[in-house]
Amino acid sequence: MDAEVAARKAQTRAVFERIAPEYDAGGPGCFAHFGRRLVEESGIAPGQRVLDVATGRGAVLLPAAERVGPTGAAVGIDLAEAMVRATRDEAARRGLPAEVRAMDAEALDFPDGAFDRVLCGFGVMFFLRLDRALGEFRRVLKPDGWLGLSTWRVAQADDLGATLGQLGLSGAGGDLLGFREAAELARPLEAAGFANVRVWEDTALFRYADIDDYWQTARGTGLRHWIDQLDAAQTERARTALIELVRPHQRPDGLYLAATALFATASR
Repeated sequence: MDAEVAARKAQTRAVFERIAPEYDAGGPGCFAHFGRRLVEESGIAPGQRVLDVATGRGAVLLPAAERVGPTGAAVGIDLAEAMVRATRDEAARRGLPAEVRAMDAEALDFPDGAFDRVLCGFGVMFFLRLDRALGEFRRVLKPDGWLGLSTWRVAQADDLGATLGQLGLSGAGGDLLGFREAAELARPLEAAGFANVRVWEDTALFRYADIDDYWQTARGTGLRHWIDQLDAAQTERARTALIELVRPHQRPDGLYLAATALFATASR
């Protein structure tokens, strides 16, 4: 592996190891909502074998395991060991037959044609060599298998990312997500050999109790890397600017902000 790629993967792994305890914990359940939607749209049926790549805290894996039932198999993989342990524990707590393993999406340790479905919720933007990962997804799919994935068009913490960038407090104001339009998501899938590519967007409104709830939820995302670098004065500046930015979305019972996911399905 190229030394630069290895170093960047190690950095990504370290970030998600650190945020694993807070990742997708509490808040309005944004990941859980879109995870269920991805499972619903991917045509998962009882008895199928499903692989969930970049499983995180199981927002896709756990509903997929419910769908395939005891006659199927649901396997989740993630680069971060802490995510793997936490999701494995949660699956056990729920009594779901899900297997969770630490693994690199660019080098899947599964035989050809092992799965009916390969899913990836909000993970493709982190793959340094997306073509290799998509090639692996296609390799482990059965000949009649389908891919289902999601990415952000408007992420749940975009307002904070924009605020940090505008204040010059981090590089988080740039377009770190990589995919904002349907065509940007469809092109690499088609280039990887997938057919019947369909991309669409889904928007949902999420309620935060207050700005503290929003801030804490953002700390359980990839923005944690930037938030943790702020000193007390910078944090105060960012929070003040953020409050002004989201003020139009404030209601008597909380803060209502929309998030939009891009979904894609494709056949092998």
